Order: sequence, then structure tokens, then C-alpha cells
Amino acid sequence: MSNSTADTTIEHKPSEVNESTNSIMEFLSNIKIDGMREEELDPEARSELIKEIVELQGGLKALIQKMETVKNEHDQMQSGNQILQTYINNLMSSNVLTSVNGGKKDG
Repeated sequence: MSNSTADTTIEHKPSEVNESTNSIMEFLSNIKIDGMREEELDPEARSELIKEIVELQGGLKALIQKMETVKNEHDQMQSGNQILQTYINNLMSSNVLTSVNGGKKDG
């Protein structure tokens, strides 16, 4: 298990970037921002909005990836805990049997 706090880098394939850009353009064309349609935005504001959306998408992808990593670590720890619990239960029942027999082994 790693306790690294390094930032996660997400690499995008060119097709993913194009799909992402196309979906952003489609999204922008269907919404109004402060009462203005996308076509009414000046190019600089439009460019800034697209940049912000892409950054937010990247952040969301990083959070999803981190969540999946933490979930996998949780599942591994839960499995390990179940194994330990079974081991402890077996030791306890073995200890109870030993104390009932007065510490004597059968034989």
C-alpha cells in the first residue's frame, strides 16, 4: 500500500481530446450563460470557458481514478482483515480446547 501524496497525471489520447472538445462545443451551444447563448460570447470568454471546463474534467477524472484506487485498497484490507479474523477465531477455539483438556495433548 502506498501513502504517496504525489499528483496523479492523466494522459489523454488525441481521440479522447477531440471527443472531449466536441462534447464541450455541443454543451456550450445548448446552454445560456448569464442570458447569452454561446454564439454571443466573445472569443476570449469562450476560450476561457472551454479551458475551465477541460480543467474541471481533468480534475474529475483524477478524483475518479483516486476513488477507484482507494476502493481497491479498501477491498484488499477488508480481505486481509477477514483472513486475520478467521486466524484469530481458530487460535481462540484452539486455546479453549487446550484449556478444557487441561493443557494435555491427546495421544
